[in-house]
Amino acid sequence: MHIQLEIDVDSDAKIFTIKEKVEEQQGIPPVQQRLIFGGKQLDDDKHLAETNIVAGSTLHLVLALRGGQ
Repeated sequence: MHIQLEIDVDSDAKIFTIKEKVEEQQGIPPVQQRLIFGGKQLDDDKHLAETNIVAGSTLHLVLALRGGQ
């Protein structure tokens, strides 16, 4: 499945802010999201400016679903 979202955030926002916006649009809790940029998983506490993410950048979302009994 491929879904494309456009999310507007300030450059001083944290990665977790993006996850919150994904949750608002798609209903996926941040704890289940793994955001990838440049082949690396992004840390929730990093600011966008620290990650080289700029306007128009593409991030990849991987769902981290936990199995259970």
